[in-house]
Amino acid sequence: MKIFYFSSTGNSLYVSKFLKENFDNCEIISMSGKFSKDEEFEVNDDVIGFVYPVHYAGMAIVAEEFVSKLKIRKDAYVFAIGVTGGGNADVSFYQLNKLLEGKNKISNYCTVKYISNYLRMGRNPSGERAKSSIEANKNILQDFVQSIKKKHIKEFKAKKSFGMLEVNLVKKYFKNRDKNFNVNDSCVGCNMCKKVCPIENIEMEDKKPVWKGKCVDCMACINICPQNAINIGTKTIKKNRYLNPYIKREELIK
Repeated sequence: MKIFYFSSTGNSLYVSKFLKENFDNCEIISMSGKFSKDEEFEVNDDVIGFVYPVHYAGMAIVAEEFVSKLKIRKDAYVFAIGVTGGGNADVSFYQLNKLLEGKNKISNYCTVKYISNYLRMGRNPSGERAKSSIEANKNILQDFVQSIKKKHIKEFKAKKSFGMLEVNLVKKYFKNRDKNFNVNDSCVGCNMCKKVCPIENIEMEDKKPVWKGKCVDCMACINICPQNAINIGTKTIKKNRYLNPYIKREELIK
């Protein structure tokens, strides 16, 4: 079994690690790792999972682009977990099925509802609130593990592509969102922002990060910076940062 995940602040990685602990011969692989840089690649496992954050109702851009390059067996059992900030993930499942069209389709799916950590438009949850939401979803994950083990089929059926127009518009709009990113004097040049960026959009100049205009708005660099040195204009200066309380920063570097 292979589980492909994309995680910018640790939530999807936490879910993936939870699943891995419950299966033998299970490998978890970051979608922002070396595989995503290939033009196209093939996976021959008979069970394949996708775990990703839901951004504006749809799949995170990194996850979408990763799946578009993937070849899988037509008889593989495919499951998906959309990790949200409290909403549903149905549009993302529709999107995933469209990406898999002609190759396979989702056999089973699940939505995990945590608390939003999209720093640009709100405040991040405290550590205690984050732990509470993670605990509240444990039974959902445990039930889903049993469902996967029994290879239950919960076919996703959408009568129409409701929400896809909005997702596509947002995707185009949010693929260059680093214009107002800045770094203050707290920066120590640790390179963490560069290492954690899933699309190599950050270069270090004079030991300070410089953004190259390809941002996919994942908020990884802002949230994972150990010095809280990165901001979007001035709107995030007084906001707390978020890292899943059970994940270490170093685990997000792939």
